[in-house]
Amino acid sequence: MAQHAFEMALTRAEFLRLLPAAVQCAIEESAGEIRGESASVSWRITLVELEPRRIALLSLPRLNVTLRIDAASDAVANEWLRRFQLGYQRAGG
Repeated sequence: MAQHAFEMALTRAEFLRLLPAAVQCAIEESAGEIRGESASVSWRITLVELEPRRIALLSLPRLNVTLRIDAASDAVANEWLRRFQLGYQRAGG
C-alpha cells in the first residue's frame, strides 16, 4: 500500500466536487474517510482543513490530503495517482 500526502489550495467542498472526475468510480464517505475502488485499485482519502495561507490581502484555502492506494502493482498505483493529480490540475495564465 502506497501513501501520499498533499497540501492543496482547495476548500473541502471544492475537493469533493472535483473528486468524481478525478477518480472515475463510485465514492463512499463515512467516518471521516472517503474511499472507492475500481478493477485494479482501491483507495482511501482523509481530508484535514488547515488555516488559510495569507499573503498580504490574499487568502488561500488549504487542505491536507492523505491518500492511501492499494493496487496490484506499483506501476498501476503510479498510473492511478497520475490520473488523480490530473483531475485537480489547474491551468494558469
